[in-house]
Formats: sequence, C-alpha cells, structure tokens
Amino acid sequence: MRCIALAACLLACAAPAAFAAAWAPVRSSDGVSLLVDSRSIARKGDQVSLQYLIDYAKPQVDPLRQLTYRSSVTWAKLRCGARTVSLGTIELYTGPKATGVLIAAANPAGNESAFLPIEKGTSDEDLWRHACEKKAQGKKP
Repeated sequence: MRCIALAACLLACAAPAAFAAAWAPVRSSDGVSLLVDSRSIARKGDQVSLQYLIDYAKPQVDPLRQLTYRSSVTWAKLRCGARTVSLGTIELYTGPKATGVLIAAANPAGNESAFLPIEKGTSDEDLWRHACEKKAQGKKP
C-alpha cells in the first residue's frame, strides 16, 4: 500500500509542471511585471476572459491585513469593443510568479465586479491591448 501512495505522490508532484500556467510578459519595469497566462485566454464573442499575474521585485506589505506577498493572480473579463474590464478572484502568493504559499484569496462582492471603463496608460489598457488588439490584427489579410 505504501508503494501505491508513494507512486501517487510522485505523480502528483510531477503533474503541476504539465498544467502550469504559461505566463507571457505584457509589461515590465525594474519593480514590477505584468504577465498573462496564455492558456487561460477564452473568447466568447466580443468578451475575453483571462488570468493575469503581477510579479513584484520586492515583497509588498498590506498593512491593513498584515500580509507580505510577492505576487498576485487575478481573473479578469474584458469587453473589447466597449473597452471595459471586470475583475474577479484575486490571489496573493508569498513567492514570485504565483509560487510559495497562497496566503489570501478574495472574490469581489456586489458591484465590485462591475465592468468599468479602461483608463489610458494603465495596466488594464495593456491587458486590453494584449487580449483585444492582437485578435483584431490577426484578422487583417
């Protein structure tokens, strides 16, 4: 029985590499990077849902909750034509690129997940460009 448990454990440890996110860089500076999981991108008409990662060079501190984290992963929906974004679940990790310990997760409540206009010059606009403009460019003859 121990051999079966050991084999199952080894298989479970190897499995995450096969199902790991495929983080593609979108924007970067010395202190922070924005990446999109290309495997998470799903299109339904004019709407694109995706998962993105914010990776910090130095640990960030949330003084209200007294949490220290290095990266966050967020689910988002973008409406390409309307140029709006809706944020979903947000997860905080102790390590870079969503590694280490998942220390907090939050789901938006009520109007917090409403679609809001994308402001120029923001990371939301970078996400919109990545998800929406690339598709439009692919349609050109």
